[in-house]
Amino acid sequence: ALRMFRAVRFAAQLGFSVEKNTAGAISELAGSLARISAERIQTELVKLLVSPHPEEMRQIYELGISDVVLPEFSVMMETPQNNPHHMYSVGEHTIKALQLIPEDKVLRLTMLLHDIGKPSCHTTDENGIDHFKGHGLLGAEMAKAVMRRLKLDNGTIRQVTTLVKYHDWRMQPEEKEVRRAVPKIGTELFPLLIKVQNADTLAQSETYRTLKLQRIIEVSLVYERIMKAG
Repeated sequence: ALRMFRAVRFAAQLGFSVEKNTAGAISELAGSLARISAERIQTELVKLLVSPHPEEMRQIYELGISDVVLPEFSVMMETPQNNPHHMYSVGEHTIKALQLIPEDKVLRLTMLLHDIGKPSCHTTDENGIDHFKGHGLLGAEMAKAVMRRLKLDNGTIRQVTTLVKYHDWRMQPEEKEVRRAVPKIGTELFPLLIKVQNADTLAQSETYRTLKLQRIIEVSLVYERIMKAG
Protein backbone atom coordinates (compact mmCIF):
# COMPACT_ATOMS: atom_id res chain seq x y z
CA ALA A 1 0.00 0.00 0.00
CA LEU A 2 2.86 2.38 0.74
CA ARG A 3 3.79 2.33 -2.96
CA MET A 4 0.74 4.48 -3.69
CA PHE A 5 2.20 7.28 -1.57
CA ARG A 6 5.67 6.60 -2.99
CA ALA A 7 4.35 7.04 -6.53
CA VAL A 8 3.43 10.66 -5.78
CA ARG A 9 6.64 11.17 -3.80
CA PHE A 10 8.73 10.01 -6.79
CA ALA A 11 6.73 12.36 -9.04
CA ALA A 12 7.60 15.21 -6.67
CA GLN A 13 11.30 14.34 -6.50
CA LEU A 14 11.81 13.64 -10.19
CA GLY A 15 9.34 16.00 -11.86
CA PHE A 16 7.31 13.08 -13.26
CA SER A 17 3.53 12.66 -13.42
CA VAL A 18 1.55 9.63 -12.28
CA GLU A 19 0.18 7.62 -15.22
CA LYS A 20 -3.62 7.90 -15.61
CA ASN A 21 -4.55 4.27 -14.91
CA THR A 22 -2.13 4.13 -11.99
CA ALA A 23 -3.68 7.27 -10.54
CA GLY A 24 -7.13 5.70 -10.88
CA ALA A 25 -5.99 2.58 -9.05
CA ILE A 26 -4.45 4.68 -6.27
CA SER A 27 -7.66 6.65 -5.88
CA GLU A 28 -9.66 3.42 -5.64
CA LEU A 29 -7.34 1.74 -3.12
CA ALA A 30 -6.04 4.69 -1.07
CA GLY A 31 -7.93 3.48 2.00
CA SER A 32 -5.50 0.60 2.38
CA LEU A 33 -2.82 3.11 3.47
CA ALA A 34 -4.48 2.96 6.89
CA ARG A 35 -2.56 -0.28 7.42
CA ILE A 36 0.84 1.41 7.02
CA SER A 37 2.83 2.50 10.08
CA ALA A 38 3.03 6.20 10.94
CA GLU A 39 6.83 6.14 10.69
CA ARG A 40 6.75 4.98 7.05
CA ILE A 41 4.07 7.53 6.15
CA GLN A 42 6.17 10.24 7.79
CA THR A 43 9.24 9.28 5.75
CA GLU A 44 7.37 9.58 2.45
CA LEU A 45 5.64 12.81 3.46
CA VAL A 46 8.88 14.53 4.46
CA LYS A 47 10.62 13.40 1.26
CA LEU A 48 7.76 14.83 -0.77
CA LEU A 49 7.77 18.10 1.18
CA VAL A 50 11.50 18.75 0.77
CA SER A 51 11.43 17.79 -2.93
CA PRO A 52 11.59 20.32 -5.80
CA HIS A 53 7.83 19.89 -6.29
CA PRO A 54 5.98 20.15 -2.94
CA GLU A 55 2.92 21.16 -4.94
CA GLU A 56 2.37 17.42 -5.42
CA MET A 57 0.53 17.72 -2.07
CA ARG A 58 -2.37 18.69 -4.33
CA GLN A 59 -2.31 15.20 -5.85
CA ILE A 60 -2.04 13.67 -2.38
CA TYR A 61 -5.41 15.33 -1.79
CA GLU A 62 -6.92 14.61 -5.22
CA LEU A 63 -6.13 10.88 -5.03
CA GLY A 64 -7.67 10.57 -1.56
CA ILE A 65 -4.35 9.81 0.15
CA SER A 66 -4.61 12.75 2.54
CA ASP A 67 -8.08 11.58 3.64
CA VAL A 68 -6.30 8.59 5.16
CA VAL A 69 -2.89 9.86 6.29
CA LEU A 70 -3.50 13.61 6.85
CA PRO A 71 -7.24 14.38 6.95
CA GLU A 72 -6.52 17.85 8.33
CA PHE A 73 -4.99 18.78 4.98
CA SER A 74 -8.09 17.58 3.11
CA VAL A 75 -10.19 19.93 5.25
CA MET A 76 -7.77 22.78 4.49
CA MET A 77 -8.15 22.14 0.75
CA GLU A 78 -11.92 22.48 1.17
CA THR A 79 -11.87 25.67 3.28
CA PRO A 80 -12.34 28.93 1.32
CA GLN A 81 -10.80 32.27 2.24
CA ASN A 82 -13.16 35.00 1.11
CA ASN A 83 -10.95 37.77 2.41
CA PRO A 84 -9.21 40.72 0.69
CA HIS A 85 -5.84 39.43 1.89
CA HIS A 86 -6.27 36.04 0.19
CA MET A 87 -6.95 34.64 -3.27
CA TYR A 88 -6.75 30.87 -2.60
CA SER A 89 -8.43 28.32 -0.36
CA VAL A 90 -6.48 27.51 2.82
CA GLY A 91 -5.05 24.41 1.15
CA GLU A 92 -4.07 26.10 -2.11
CA HIS A 93 -2.48 28.96 -0.15
CA THR A 94 -0.52 26.33 1.79
CA ILE A 95 0.70 24.68 -1.42
CA LYS A 96 1.79 28.05 -2.83
CA ALA A 97 3.65 28.87 0.41
CA LEU A 98 5.42 25.48 0.27
CA GLN A 99 6.78 26.43 -3.16
CA LEU A 100 8.07 29.77 -1.86
CA ILE A 101 10.22 28.55 1.02
CA PRO A 102 13.62 26.74 0.96
CA GLU A 103 13.78 22.93 0.77
CA ASP A 104 14.26 22.46 4.51
CA LYS A 105 12.43 19.92 6.67
CA VAL A 106 11.44 22.33 9.48
CA LEU A 107 10.49 25.13 7.11
CA ARG A 108 8.44 22.92 4.77
CA LEU A 109 6.64 21.20 7.68
CA THR A 110 5.89 24.64 9.12
CA MET A 111 4.39 25.85 5.85
CA LEU A 112 2.36 22.64 5.51
CA LEU A 113 0.89 23.14 8.99
CA HIS A 114 0.96 26.92 9.53
CA ASP A 115 -2.75 27.36 8.74
CA ILE A 116 -3.97 24.00 10.01
CA GLY A 117 -6.07 25.82 12.64
CA LYS A 118 -7.95 27.98 10.13
CA PRO A 119 -10.85 25.61 9.31
CA SER A 120 -11.74 25.34 13.01
CA CYS A 121 -11.50 29.14 13.47
CA HIS A 122 -13.44 30.00 10.30
CA THR A 123 -16.14 32.64 10.75
CA THR A 124 -17.92 34.84 8.20
CA ASP A 125 -19.11 38.35 9.06
CA GLU A 126 -22.26 40.15 7.88
CA ASN A 127 -20.41 41.39 4.79
CA GLY A 128 -19.45 37.88 3.70
CA ILE A 129 -15.80 38.33 4.71
CA ASP A 130 -14.08 35.29 6.24
CA HIS A 131 -12.01 35.61 9.42
CA PHE A 132 -9.73 33.13 11.22
CA LYS A 133 -9.03 34.71 14.60
CA GLY A 134 -6.80 32.69 16.89
CA HIS A 135 -5.75 30.22 14.22
CA GLY A 136 -2.05 30.46 15.10
CA LEU A 137 -2.51 29.37 18.71
CA LEU A 138 -4.96 26.58 17.84
CA GLY A 139 -2.83 25.61 14.85
CA ALA A 140 0.22 25.09 17.07
CA GLU A 141 -1.69 22.56 19.18
CA MET A 142 -3.11 20.81 16.13
CA ALA A 143 0.30 20.74 14.43
CA LYS A 144 1.85 19.20 17.53
CA ALA A 145 -0.82 16.49 17.59
CA VAL A 146 -0.30 15.71 13.88
CA MET A 147 3.48 15.50 14.23
CA ARG A 148 3.23 13.26 17.28
CA ARG A 149 0.84 11.03 15.36
CA LEU A 150 3.40 10.82 12.56
CA LYS A 151 6.17 10.00 15.08
CA LEU A 152 8.37 12.99 14.27
CA ASP A 153 11.26 13.68 16.63
CA ASN A 154 10.79 16.03 19.59
CA GLY A 155 13.23 18.64 18.26
CA THR A 156 11.35 19.02 15.00
CA ILE A 157 8.02 19.11 16.80
CA ARG A 158 9.25 21.88 19.12
CA GLN A 159 10.60 24.04 16.30
CA VAL A 160 7.63 23.64 13.97
CA THR A 161 5.11 24.17 16.77
CA THR A 162 6.81 27.42 17.79
CA LEU A 163 6.93 28.71 14.22
CA VAL A 164 3.26 27.83 13.62
CA LYS A 165 2.25 29.53 16.86
CA TYR A 166 3.94 32.83 15.99
CA HIS A 167 3.73 32.82 12.18
CA ASP A 168 0.99 35.47 12.16
CA TRP A 169 2.60 37.79 14.74
CA ARG A 170 2.87 41.05 12.80
CA MET A 171 5.44 42.67 15.07
CA GLN A 172 6.50 46.19 14.18
CA PRO A 173 10.13 46.99 13.32
CA GLU A 174 10.78 48.63 16.67
CA GLU A 175 13.65 47.51 18.88
CA LYS A 176 11.47 47.23 21.99
CA GLU A 177 8.94 44.96 20.24
CA VAL A 178 11.56 42.77 18.56
CA ARG A 179 13.46 42.42 21.86
CA ARG A 180 10.23 41.21 23.47
CA ALA A 181 9.64 38.70 20.65
CA VAL A 182 13.08 37.09 20.49
CA PRO A 183 12.96 35.29 23.89
CA LYS A 184 9.54 33.85 23.03
CA ILE A 185 10.62 32.56 19.61
CA GLY A 186 14.32 31.86 20.23
CA THR A 187 17.41 33.21 18.52
CA GLU A 188 17.81 30.05 16.41
CA LEU A 189 14.20 30.21 15.16
CA PHE A 190 13.77 33.95 14.64
CA PRO A 191 15.52 33.96 11.21
CA LEU A 192 13.32 31.00 10.22
CA LEU A 193 10.22 32.91 11.30
CA ILE A 194 11.23 35.71 8.93
CA LYS A 195 11.39 33.18 6.08
CA VAL A 196 7.99 31.73 7.09
CA GLN A 197 6.32 35.14 7.19
CA ASN A 198 7.86 36.09 3.85
CA ALA A 199 6.57 32.93 2.11
CA ASP A 200 3.19 33.29 3.81
CA THR A 201 2.87 36.88 2.54
CA LEU A 202 3.94 36.05 -1.02
CA ALA A 203 1.26 33.32 -1.13
CA GLN A 204 -1.48 35.82 -0.28
CA SER A 205 -3.24 38.35 -2.51
CA GLU A 206 -1.51 41.55 -3.58
CA THR A 207 -3.50 43.61 -1.06
CA TYR A 208 -0.92 45.58 0.97
CA ARG A 209 1.71 43.00 -0.08
CA THR A 210 4.47 45.58 -0.58
CA LEU A 211 3.86 47.08 2.87
CA LYS A 212 3.76 43.62 4.47
CA LEU A 213 7.05 42.58 2.86
CA GLN A 214 8.67 45.90 3.84
CA ARG A 215 7.67 45.33 7.48
CA ILE A 216 9.26 41.87 7.41
CA ILE A 217 12.51 43.25 5.95
CA GLU A 218 12.65 46.01 8.55
CA VAL A 219 11.98 43.58 11.42
CA SER A 220 14.81 41.39 10.12
CA LEU A 221 17.17 44.40 10.07
CA VAL A 222 16.23 45.35 13.63
CA TYR A 223 16.85 41.74 14.74
CA GLU A 224 20.27 41.71 13.06
CA ARG A 225 21.16 45.01 14.72
CA ILE A 226 20.15 43.68 18.16
CA MET A 227 22.15 40.48 17.70
CA LYS A 228 25.20 42.37 16.41
CA ALA A 229 25.12 44.56 19.52
CA GLY A 230 25.10 41.44 21.68
